[in-house]
Amino acid sequence: MKLLLTGILMGVLVAGLFIGPMSIGIPLVQKVMAQEEDEGPVKQVLLVANEHPLKIAPDNILHPGGIVYAAMTFNGTIPGPVIAGDVGDILNITIRNDGKVIHSLDFHAGIGPSNVLSGNIKPGETKHVTLHANTPGAFLYHCGADALNGVWEHMANGMYGAVVIHPEEEQPAKEFYVSFGEIYNSADQGLFKGSGGKVGTFDIGKFATDQPDLILTNGMAHKYVPSVGQQAKLVLNENPEIFKVKPGDLTRWYITNPGPNGGVAFHFIAGQMSVRDGQNEAGDDYGTQDIMDETWWVPPGSASVFEATFPEAGTYVGVDHNMNHVVKGAAFAVVADENSTDTDNPVGTAVAPKGSESAVASWNQPYVMKEAAKLTQVSTTAEAANATTTAAATAANTTTTVTQNATLVPEAFAQGMMGNETGMMGNDTTMTMNATLAFAQQAVSIVSGASNPSNAEFFSPSSVTVSPGTEVTWTNDDATIHTVVQGSAEAPVEGGFDSSIINAGDSWEHTFDTAGTFDYYCSLHPFMKGTVTVS
Repeated sequence: MKLLLTGILMGVLVAGLFIGPMSIGIPLVQKVMAQEEDEGPVKQVLLVANEHPLKIAPDNILHPGGIVYAAMTFNGTIPGPVIAGDVGDILNITIRNDGKVIHSLDFHAGIGPSNVLSGNIKPGETKHVTLHANTPGAFLYHCGADALNGVWEHMANGMYGAVVIHPEEEQPAKEFYVSFGEIYNSADQGLFKGSGGKVGTFDIGKFATDQPDLILTNGMAHKYVPSVGQQAKLVLNENPEIFKVKPGDLTRWYITNPGPNGGVAFHFIAGQMSVRDGQNEAGDDYGTQDIMDETWWVPPGSASVFEATFPEAGTYVGVDHNMNHVVKGAAFAVVADENSTDTDNPVGTAVAPKGSESAVASWNQPYVMKEAAKLTQVSTTAEAANATTTAAATAANTTTTVTQNATLVPEAFAQGMMGNETGMMGNDTTMTMNATLAFAQQAVSIVSGASNPSNAEFFSPSSVTVSPGTEVTWTNDDATIHTVVQGSAEAPVEGGFDSSIINAGDSWEHTFDTAGTFDYYCSLHPFMKGTVTVS
């Protein structure tokens, strides 16, 4: 019943998002405003959209073996890079889709569709957005999927980042970029169990019922937390990165919460902070919302600017004060030490300072090389594990198909065969006709993990040959919704068969009456392709 309700709710949501904007006259922007030649400094940014496995939890007692997940990313990482500029700057942002599904971009840092929406970017396409930096603060950017269809999945899979706009009167401070983010993982069996080496994919049932498996901090649960406990020590990360600050110095934290569902109750253990976000009345500095407070709510789809001074040497901890989320990964250690320098940020967390010629911190460049090497290693391991999983699923599906086909023979027909051998043998035409009726069905599985583009197979079997009049049934054995649509994303077939949403655990069938070759795909994950040949 829960899965059925989830399917209905998500189906309505998909339909509403697809039809709603068009019905009320809101355009889905395909082209964006060109750069104004007479405006201020211009900074160039490249975002590359793609899909690939990433390690999102270390090997520890909470997650035995670690967790690998089929992520969607900008520039190969969760989160995407922090893009920084000053008030008055122009950010020329190029978005290239190197992946296998449609992506798009939505910037919260501007106003007006032509300024902040890229429109759909098909695989292999490149588009540009010109973002005018008018309001100081920290703002979320994220993938909008296919004109919002599937935006929840793309965001939950890691496609988000932050834009920072420095005000004119900003005080010098050491700055850090930290993004929280929820993971809904089909392969995660829970705390102390892990995923058994499987590459996880988006689980729409967990998403719809607000049951995240992990809360990431900059792409990994407990990425910056070595351990907890003294008498009973629990090691969380044997190779953590640590935030370092100098006692008494001003620090500024850009805390991003893409959600996609839950808020972040941000707090520094042993510290206090001031919230400075938006714009003051003069327009030349951040607005001051709160001074020296303990905890501040960052809603999903938002980012906030926090300033804090850590007065004495020692260890402080930034957390989402929802303790459920802390256990799932939402914490990071901050060490105040006189040996801290201006550029000893953990990789990927530095923000290009006010007045920088670049939109990204120059000392963060080694991070790109390091993560590229990691990505190659993780992808190879993940693909090997995924191939094994797919092979097992295929073998299991073959057994299931044989069993299903065996049970498709009507009981009365079987009894007639056994009870009237003469009649059966004396009427070959009747025998042939009944046999055709008995076996005129074909089962196809939408395999577990099908939404992972690195899968070896998405439909099992991916190619079937049947006789005219055969009913083909697709069963969704994955943890998220899929569709079965005739044609391909590149060559759709008008008036062809279309399943609409197939919820996890549900099935859809179509009878093929005429001979021919029928290609089909999942409209939510267009890299998933299959073929039915009728002869």
